[in-house]
Amino acid sequence: MNNKCLTWVWMKWLCSYCASPGRDIGVNNLSSLIIAIPAVRKGKCTGVTSMLFITVATLFFICNSKAVGFGGDDSCLKKFVENGTVLEVACVARSRWNFFDFRLWSLKQNQSAIHLNISCDGGTLVLSHPLQAGNLTQLRVTNCVKIEGMFANFSELDPSPTVAYTTLKVLEITNSSYLYNETSILQQAENFQTMYGCVTVFPRGLRVLKQSKTKFEGDFEGFQILADGNICNYDSLEVYEKSVFWSKFGSASEDSENEIFYFLRSGNFKNLRIANFSNSNLKFIPSHFTEYNWSRRFKSIEIIDLSYNRIKEVPYLRRPHHWGVKMILQHNEISRITTTLLDKLRQVYIMLVDISQNDFSCTCESELDTILRFVKNQLEEPWASPYGYLANEVCSSPPKLRGISLKSLNSMLLCPDKSVEYPKISFIILIVLTSVAIICIVIKFRKEIKILTYTRLGLRLWRMRRNDVLLSKEYDAFVSYSTLDESWVLGTLCKRLEEHRPPLRLCLHHKHFILGACISDNIIESVERSRHTIIVLSENFLQSEWCLLEFRKAFHQTLLERTRHLIVVLMSNINMDTVEPEMKHFLRTHTYLKRHDFLFWDRLIYAVSDTESQMSERKTPSAGQEETVDNMEDIPLKSKDLDL
Repeated sequence: MNNKCLTWVWMKWLCSYCASPGRDIGVNNLSSLIIAIPAVRKGKCTGVTSMLFITVATLFFICNSKAVGFGGDDSCLKKFVENGTVLEVACVARSRWNFFDFRLWSLKQNQSAIHLNISCDGGTLVLSHPLQAGNLTQLRVTNCVKIEGMFANFSELDPSPTVAYTTLKVLEITNSSYLYNETSILQQAENFQTMYGCVTVFPRGLRVLKQSKTKFEGDFEGFQILADGNICNYDSLEVYEKSVFWSKFGSASEDSENEIFYFLRSGNFKNLRIANFSNSNLKFIPSHFTEYNWSRRFKSIEIIDLSYNRIKEVPYLRRPHHWGVKMILQHNEISRITTTLLDKLRQVYIMLVDISQNDFSCTCESELDTILRFVKNQLEEPWASPYGYLANEVCSSPPKLRGISLKSLNSMLLCPDKSVEYPKISFIILIVLTSVAIICIVIKFRKEIKILTYTRLGLRLWRMRRNDVLLSKEYDAFVSYSTLDESWVLGTLCKRLEEHRPPLRLCLHHKHFILGACISDNIIESVERSRHTIIVLSENFLQSEWCLLEFRKAFHQTLLERTRHLIVVLMSNINMDTVEPEMKHFLRTHTYLKRHDFLFWDRLIYAVSDTESQMSERKTPSAGQEETVDNMEDIPLKSKDLDL
């Protein structure tokens, strides 16, 4: 083979390779290379030909590292890592980058694994479902202003999808925002069920799921719209991160609590080791980690990171079933280390609760003696040894003690004689009580003041003789609701009532219904054992026969006891044409609460907590006349006509 021929062969092979889709080495191109190599090895190509061989080989490797293209004008770089077993692809989205195009390209690859990294440079990313592409095992997305296809704009979704056998193990999305549309998710719920086995947008075979600095574009009101019976078992998930959830205004958003609640509310996470919810604007520890037997769903949990949130108090915790669990509560709003808090930590001694790096108050009113005795005398106890770090924690207030460690304080010097403060405190209390008494005589606001003095100050004005029948009942209220409204009822309503001081005891379906007993018997017993029945009235409620049975029983109990037993909370406006006559009569003749009423929570708590007033008999209202149930005149609920 002469020099001219060999040059022609090499140039032809190089041009064919560089022009091939995806820069892949085809069979024909390889055959050209195989023809050329023996000629060099046998010495048939010398001089200029050998130099040309080296030059072309160099150009081959340069060409091999150049970009491949999918999804419009955007480009991607690829390289082999881990001894050539992994193909790593890095893409920059400058216009509209579609995951569907990458999926088609990946089907031509033979690598055992593909890692895809996508960063956006002003472009739009379309992550079309299902999230599978050949042998794709890792997908990382950063700096994408708008991600379509995950929660909205399902233009690429197959109208008749098949079961997705995805190989994706790692999904990380950082500093990005999703386009969200509630209607679209509802419309595609059945397709998601088919693809992933449950209504979810995340493949259940993931081992790592991280979302940091993410947000939703659109009217995001949470995922209460999805059915509560939707169970997604993420058996392979080991790391779940939902941290630094940003709102459209650039600060931590309250939507994060809703999304975390939805993801964890059902299913098991038996291999989950790390749950990171740091900097997510959480005000409470998620109930999934405090409820009874919570660790049965999280059998492998090691770290629950709740740092940099707005948690003010540590609730009563349940011991996990295994050692080595650590709950991180650093940089929250825990300001006091009280006797109650130390008792809670003692009860969960096999789990370390890290409350360091909080702004602790060292005033005499913050039970300073308690923490100082603990630091100096009790750290040697077996359960307390992991909390030795508390001795080095510093005070944040008052200003004169700021920066001083707890172990350096002396309570006798800081609070020598508390009796000196009593006259001053008594004088302040006298002024406050006098002011309240003056305000109470203002007739226009007397009812609102009566409610607020109880819910905010714990004082019930104009006490009357106790009702022994009501006091003998086990629960303060039985909550009747549709399972379609369960997210708001359990996540907001019940939480607020049960965390009130003093706490209200609620009777709930999933906790107190007797297993194996007839549902109607359970309903009757729950109503009779409760002082009140709270009806969470919505369109979903009206569609449930069991809910309507609970209403009838509660209404009957109201008439039987001649008390203010039934309390109706209206979730939204309802169509009166769909309401049965008995309920329609009740709504027109009794007062009720609307979810968005002024002082809604205060009115509701006051109504449920009214167990000490002697209930007066009701008079049957005349046609068109509004009836106030028993002592309801003390509760300024506006009896309104429903907006039809």
